[in-house]
Amino acid sequence: MDLNIRDNDGINNARELLSPTQYLLPGFMSGSGDFVNRVIMEIENSILKPLEDIENSSEGILEGLAENMNIEKPRIMTTINPINECLEYIDKDQQCQLIMGKYFADESVILINYKFDMNTLLHLFAHHVHAIEMGRTKYVRVRKLEELRLPWQLRPTEIMAMHRTAHLVRILSPRAWRIYNEEIKPRIRDIEEKISNVRLTVSYLEKQVEHTFNEKRHI
Repeated sequence: MDLNIRDNDGINNARELLSPTQYLLPGFMSGSGDFVNRVIMEIENSILKPLEDIENSSEGILEGLAENMNIEKPRIMTTINPINECLEYIDKDQQCQLIMGKYFADESVILINYKFDMNTLLHLFAHHVHAIEMGRTKYVRVRKLEELRLPWQLRPTEIMAMHRTAHLVRILSPRAWRIYNEEIKPRIRDIEEKISNVRLTVSYLEKQVEHTFNEKRHI
């Protein structure tokens, strides 16, 4: 996964940077420009807006836990892309697995696939709590060494997070479960239903561009 956005402005600014409305074409090629604008707005309304709703609801769940622990809550960034556990450290011989989410201690950000369940969210929040307890700088260093040396299942920070997740489940409020069931799960279904239609629309646009290119190529 390409996370170059972190190099410039950080994940914390990604929501603003990824708003597609800034790409709308004012009067460009009239008819085709209007179609492109409709495609962009469809992505905004069918995918990005529900993702943002999921982020806000997820942060609402974690806010209650963070307040009880007297710590700051992490930011959430949801994605429809697969997340690779070897985001930063990988060579040609290293076997990496897909995971549902990853915690970035240096920015206090949880990157999570939009199909996550409550266990995944709490597991990643457990990493956040551990990072605050240990100190973010030290935690980042420890995690980097673990990722270089150990598979996911044998990393001490993962074992700690697994243990803490069980405690977090026990203290989670009924309101948090309602937020997940009544706000987050419907948004997940919305995205799943609409993403295929959006992909078909973009595929149609790609074919139109290819057709135009092939026509001009033979002139």
